[in-house]
Amino acid sequence: MKKWLAVLLMAAMVVAGAFSGNMEAKASGTEEEVSYVNLENTLIGYAEMQTWGVYLMDGYSTLNDAGNSRVGVGGITNAAKRCTVSVNTVLERKVNGSWSRVTSFTETNENAIHASISQYVSVVSGYYYRVRSMHRASTDSSASYTDALWM
Repeated sequence: MKKWLAVLLMAAMVVAGAFSGNMEAKASGTEEEVSYVNLENTLIGYAEMQTWGVYLMDGYSTLNDAGNSRVGVGGITNAAKRCTVSVNTVLERKVNGSWSRVTSFTETNENAIHASISQYVSVVSGYYYRVRSMHRASTDSSASYTDALWM
């Protein structure tokens, strides 16, 4: 059921026309499944808590080439029940083999089941970029990240 929700969410983003192209994405972190997704020029990282998680249902990181040296950066956290839900999304650039923070965004909602962030950021061409998100629902937490995108 959760994977179908993820597929529907990603399909809705594509239908909305927010993203274009064709790339592969994956996610990794502590105690979650790894998912691979092919979408239109969008990298999506997916984090899903194992069955011991009570509050956190899943989370996503998104990154896409928005053209004109800009990237679309996003993060989504979904809770299984109403609680304090937050997503902290970090845009990182690879410099000399190490990832460094470019900027970050945080959204926190009380008594909610969802928190999301969506921003456009101007970037310097000639580097790899990725998005890393930290997902929290009450006492449960996890992380997701996208693959690197060359700009």
